[in-house]
Amino acid sequence: MPECSKASDLESAFVASLPTIYRVTSILGHRHGLSEADIEEFASWARARLIDSDYAVFRKFGGRSSLDTYLSVVLANLLKDFCNSRWGRWRPSAVARRLGSLAVRFEAMVYRDGHPVREAIEVLKAKGHAEVDLRTLAGRIPERMRMREVALDAAIETAPEPGDAESQHEVDTMEHVVRSALAELPAEDQVIVRMRFWDDFSIADIARALGLEQKPLYRRLEAVQARLGELLAARGIDRTQVAMMLTREGGD
Repeated sequence: MPECSKASDLESAFVASLPTIYRVTSILGHRHGLSEADIEEFASWARARLIDSDYAVFRKFGGRSSLDTYLSVVLANLLKDFCNSRWGRWRPSAVARRLGSLAVRFEAMVYRDGHPVREAIEVLKAKGHAEVDLRTLAGRIPERMRMREVALDAAIETAPEPGDAESQHEVDTMEHVVRSALAELPAEDQVIVRMRFWDDFSIADIARALGLEQKPLYRRLEAVQARLGELLAARGIDRTQVAMMLTREGGD
């Protein structure tokens, strides 16, 4: 779709993409544990953002991937904006602050970043913390609302399918491929990738959350990104698609 597309063409592209927009917003919402009411609100909010500035999102589409794939990336970023606008930034609980820095880190991984308790324990164990201490913290930190990531298969099964399933095939396939490749990385590297590229955390935020040194983390992330790119390429994802999944607009 060229930059000079007429408004009528952009509107037509938006209308034709509504089934994909509906399905992707539903998948994203279920994946991150939103209620049905919140998913509906997010979908309405996202559609309004796609219309903003005379369909600027569609005008910027460069054709380097399918429009469905491009929209799935845009909508994932919009979900972050939506959640930040509704619920603001995460803050550690008074209990976690009282229990110390390890408790704050553990709580952040579970209730801010959406990692399962078992995974958070394994990552922190790998950094030298005793499992018994971590399990004690898990029992003492109060439960709180969180953005939780559920299995993609379950999200797809519960998501409505109003449009042509074939039009979403590429998005679904790429999601499965990414998860398969990501699973081959060490546990902490998986967490770093999700925080950086899925949850849009800065390098500084990741370093603070995981108790890592910030400067070496830049080089580590480059190496992890290169390795994940190799794994995705081996699964048939080309360089353009890899770049789309492992880069984002803006900086720290």
